Amino acid sequence: MSDPTPTRSPHDMHEPGDAWSRLSRRIVLGAAVAAGAAPLVVPGSAAASVPTRASAPTPPGGPHPIDPAFEIGPPEVPEPPWTRPRLPDADARRLVPRGRSAPGEDEAGSASLAASAIPFTFAVHRFDVREVPLEISPYYRSTPLALVDAGQHDSKGVRMYLKDGRLYNHPVAQAQYGLALLESYRITGNTAYLDRARQQAQRLWDTRVVRSNAWFYPYPFTFQLHGTAEVYRPPWYSMMAQGQALSLFTRLFKVTGNVNWGTAAHNTFNSYMLAPVARQPWGVYVVGGRLVLEEYPDPTRIHGDCTYNGHNFAAYGLHDYWSWTKNADALLLLQGAMTTTRDWSSSYRVAGWRSKYCLTHATDSGHYHDVHMNQFAQLYAMTGDSYFARFVDTYYGDFPPGSVSGTVRLAAGGHTGCKFDSAGRVTGTKVLRLNRASSAPSSDREKVWRQPGLWYSISAGGLAGYQVQESPPTRYQVGTYAGVGYLLHRPATVRSAAPKAYTVDGAGNATAVTTTYAAGAAVTVDARAVLNAVQHVRLAEGAYAGRWLPLAAVALG
Repeated sequence: MSDPTPTRSPHDMHEPGDAWSRLSRRIVLGAAVAAGAAPLVVPGSAAASVPTRASAPTPPGGPHPIDPAFEIGPPEVPEPPWTRPRLPDADARRLVPRGRSAPGEDEAGSASLAASAIPFTFAVHRFDVREVPLEISPYYRSTPLALVDAGQHDSKGVRMYLKDGRLYNHPVAQAQYGLALLESYRITGNTAYLDRARQQAQRLWDTRVVRSNAWFYPYPFTFQLHGTAEVYRPPWYSMMAQGQALSLFTRLFKVTGNVNWGTAAHNTFNSYMLAPVARQPWGVYVVGGRLVLEEYPDPTRIHGDCTYNGHNFAAYGLHDYWSWTKNADALLLLQGAMTTTRDWSSSYRVAGWRSKYCLTHATDSGHYHDVHMNQFAQLYAMTGDSYFARFVDTYYGDFPPGSVSGTVRLAAGGHTGCKFDSAGRVTGTKVLRLNRASSAPSSDREKVWRQPGLWYSISAGGLAGYQVQESPPTRYQVGTYAGVGYLLHRPATVRSAAPKAYTVDGAGNATAVTTTYAAGAAVTVDARAVLNAVQHVRLAEGAYAGRWLPLAAVALG
């Protein structure tokens, strides 16, 4: 495939023989750590059993019913990572990608643990964790928030949650908003953003609950756990809140130099260092030998959900704290959390569909599938470990990024639109016959449960309200879409000499140049996306930087 004008069947795009599948690797959740690579052992181990896992995904009917309390975020979000500025060459050289790790390759590193106060036993791989440039750090923004806050807030400008007519504090919402405000201050220099970021942090400080020397940030409202029978009565806690508060306090200290914010960061980090105790604030425990930063720790017992995205967001807080302090325990916990993300990546995977939101209930992740892909990319940037980049590809192949609207080009001839129920059964059809090529707007491009290929949701015209199957060149969306960024420049090898590199405008018009690459030439890429219904990767460096090579033209490292 050398031209973004589509010519192959949509079935080919997700067949097991595709490049993304050949580069993936299955991980067995319960695999023992190999001999000579023993898990870290620290006195006072706290552990929990591995939660039950469903063998089949939850039948989808749209995104799973997560309580809106955990849907709160800044009123505006950063641009997608795949549109971020490419790293300068100097940073690309400094952040040299590392080889791929796998379970069974963990280093014990026990000599460094003599003074550790971590009260857990868990498996750890000694990832080469590094600081990252601003442009590829978590929560990066390139545009500021609006100063007029359209989100739910109180009279002091603090982000709140409205439930049953009453405003409640919401630590994740406050920490997320504070981080976005800090980014807006960095971009603009307007101290109004900094003042409002301080207000979010001050509210977290004022509402803290202290256990031993650790600060926790309580949820003061009742919460039903994403459509299950489990109900959390206040106060309850979340390591996602702890992690984002840790990032906020750490970054506030670095911006302002105010030692109080440094103190808050140290005390928040201490929450990662406490063994779980039922009916006390807690959030870190060991499940199946793996360290878990629990987004939903049960307030009455040592039990949780093993929610993937919350675990990873909590790890970001450790990365911020370690980047500032170089604290050895923070690094060890971060490496342990990353090991869990790596080792459990296949347990959350649903081949050919969206990943699971959590392991305990195996709920469909909905739009969090895209979050999981971006988190793999973020961990790739933090470690240079190609395993995370390859699992971006694996999850992408299972279910590419959604919420993709655009224009679908329709060739002359017949086109069948379908309607489906939540089980993927056809409930209605309509045939449209065109005497000449035409187009129609689509509100989304997605998979349909138990149906092959990808489908466009037509929003106007003769097939409005129906879905049509992507089948290039007969039916395909024009332009560049469904992107995901690797953040770190990723090595790749050109398969055959002189491949064409492309740009495509919004109307689907392709501009091509014939490259001078020899077969086997080494290149770097920083994103993948779909151009006119064909998968491509974006060149990151050299004379063709910013242009796209067909995915089939390269072997990704």
